Amino acid sequence: MTMPHRVLLAAFPARIRRRHGAELITTLAEMTDGRPSHTDRLRLIADGVRERFRLPARRPLAVLTVAAAVLVGGAIGLAVGSLAGEQTYPSMPATAPLAAHILGPQAQPDRLHRDRFHLEITHNLGAAATSSTLEQQVHDIHDRLAATGWDVTAVERYRSLDQWSFSARSHGLRVSVTGYADPHRPIEVLGYPVRPATYLPLVLGGLLVGLLTGWLVGAAMADRLTASRHRVPAVVVGAVGMAILAVPTGRLYQGLLLLLRKDNGAGFDAPIHDALSWMPWPLRDPTTFPDTVVPGLRTLLIGLAITALAAVTAHRPRSDGHPVPLELPPGGPAGQGGDVQ
Repeated sequence: MTMPHRVLLAAFPARIRRRHGAELITTLAEMTDGRPSHTDRLRLIADGVRERFRLPARRPLAVLTVAAAVLVGGAIGLAVGSLAGEQTYPSMPATAPLAAHILGPQAQPDRLHRDRFHLEITHNLGAAATSSTLEQQVHDIHDRLAATGWDVTAVERYRSLDQWSFSARSHGLRVSVTGYADPHRPIEVLGYPVRPATYLPLVLGGLLVGLLTGWLVGAAMADRLTASRHRVPAVVVGAVGMAILAVPTGRLYQGLLLLLRKDNGAGFDAPIHDALSWMPWPLRDPTTFPDTVVPGLRTLLIGLAITALAAVTAHRPRSDGHPVPLELPPGGPAGQGGDVQ
């Protein structure tokens, strides 16, 4: 079998290549007088892709396997799409000029911090400042930003505490301004980038690719389990892997729901993959900073590794000779022959 033939047959699942590969190529050559056109080749590839999406008939285990793989694949697609979309977020502006613009040119901030997706400005009014002074300062900042074209919300008091806050947005930056009634009377400004319009299409595209990939992987795994001589241990190992994957998978879909509801509970547009930092104990390392995605990513990789072990456990030898029907559209692999059994 030549290399071009192997490339054509790569579209088919391994079980078809092993049992019918030579037959498919022979039929294609006979029906086209040894000169298959590009259309003939594309039809053969399309038949192979269709076979990859097929599930073993009347196999509940196959349905469960594919359903689990689709959910996990979609979650991984969400994370990858979110990571790609995060790269399109605008960068944070320099903190010193922004602090002078928000707090006023006379203010002397006590803390300035800035990274790729977050900035923090803290200005302590001092113990001599009263609650009334703190409230007035927050209102002055509100009026200053509104006068310079920022889109601001109303100043609100937090319950019965002497704490006032509002949020403001300008172009690609969103800030929350809060005055706290603790002994130092701090005014805290937290800034985050506004989610760009490119983010959601990348996330949905990643979700779609992940769902399709999950189906293909699940169908291949279901086929392997169906014909495996070690089905029970493979199913047990796979169930353990899926149980571990359920936690990060559920968190990522939770992040998607919060995105669609436009409410992540934190007051800013956090990307979906940040949900991987919401791991419960014991999957979360208590020594790890809680905002990192490392615990969720580690859990995801462990679950995938165990699931891959299940696929290895279910490996079947090439000498397995049980016949598997090959259902091709009428007209054969190139549209001119019959079905191959």
